[in-house]
Amino acid sequence: MRLIAGDKTNLALPESQPLWNCFGTHGGSRGLGPIAVELCCLFDLVSRTPLRFVYGRASTSEHKLIPKLISYLKKGDLLLLDAGFYFCATLRKIMARSAHFIIPANENLHPRVLRKLADSDYLCEIKDYSNKTTVTIRVVFAHRNGFRRRRLVTSLLDPVEFPASELALLYHMRWDIETFYRDFKCTLRATCWHCQTPETFHKELIMHMIVCCLIRIAMLEACRLVKLSVRQLSFARALTETRLFLKLLLATTDVDLWASIWTAHISCCAQYRVRYKPDRRFTRDRQEYRKKSRGLESRRKNNKRKYREASPLLKPETRKGAKGQLFLLS
Repeated sequence: MRLIAGDKTNLALPESQPLWNCFGTHGGSRGLGPIAVELCCLFDLVSRTPLRFVYGRASTSEHKLIPKLISYLKKGDLLLLDAGFYFCATLRKIMARSAHFIIPANENLHPRVLRKLADSDYLCEIKDYSNKTTVTIRVVFAHRNGFRRRRLVTSLLDPVEFPASELALLYHMRWDIETFYRDFKCTLRATCWHCQTPETFHKELIMHMIVCCLIRIAMLEACRLVKLSVRQLSFARALTETRLFLKLLLATTDVDLWASIWTAHISCCAQYRVRYKPDRRFTRDRQEYRKKSRGLESRRKNNKRKYREASPLLKPETRKGAKGQLFLLS
C-alpha cells in the first residue's frame, strides 16, 4: 500500500498585469491584496517527494483541484486528506480508482449506521446527492494519547486488518505535508518569485519541484545508508550540499566521475541530523503558547493551565429517524 498525502496552500506572486488577469486575489482583500495562486499537491509520505501538483486562481475550492490529482492514483493507494477536501463525489471518485482514503469529518455529518463494528467504530452509509447514489464508508472515533479525538472517515472497512489505533497513526502522518510546505516555502524560498507572466510562473514552479525531488531522492538514499528516517535528516543542509553537487557536476567533463560525485553527495547528506520529535504536540491556547515561548509563564505559578490532557473517549451518540433508521451523531 502506497501512502500518499494531499493538501492545498496559496502562493503570493509579484505584481504584474498578466498575473493579475490570470490568478487574481482573494475576495476578502477588496481586490487590493497580493496576487495569489492556489497550489494543490500530492506527495509520497515515505520519501516526502512531490508527485503531482495543480494550481488555479485565488480562492479556488479544494473540490475543483483535487479531481485533477485523483487520476494519478493507482490500485491500492491510501490517500490522506484534510477536512477541507471532504466531499461525497470526491470520495466516490477515489474508490472508483480502487484506492482508499482517510479524511476527518465535521460533527455535522450524520451518516446512517448500517452496523456497529466495535467500540466507537461504525459501518455507515452516506448519500451522494449529485447522482442520487450511496457510498459505504467506515466512521471511526480515533484517539491518540495527548491528542484530541478525531472523527475519521475511511474506505478501509475491515476492523481486524485496520484497527482504529492504526488509522489514527496513519492520519497523524499527514502532518508531514505541512512540514513539506514549510521547506518548500521557507528553505527553497518559494515566497520570492521572479515571474511576470503565467508561463514563466509555470516554468519557475516546475524548477522548484525538480530541485525538491532531487533533494528528497538524495535524502532517501542517505537515510537508507545510515538506517534512519527521512524526518531525521536536515532538508536545509541537503539543499546546500545539492548546490555544491550541481556545481561539481557541471565542472566535470568526465562522465565516469558522475557516479562517484553522487555517492559522495549522498554520504554528505547523511551527516546532517535534526531533532526528530515524534508525537509532539502544542497547546491549543495561543496566548499560553506565546507565554511559554517568551518565558513569561513562570511569573504566574499559581494559575492553573488551561490546556489539559485529552479526556477519555465517550461513547458516540446515535439517534433513530422517523423510519427507525439509526444515524450517527458526534
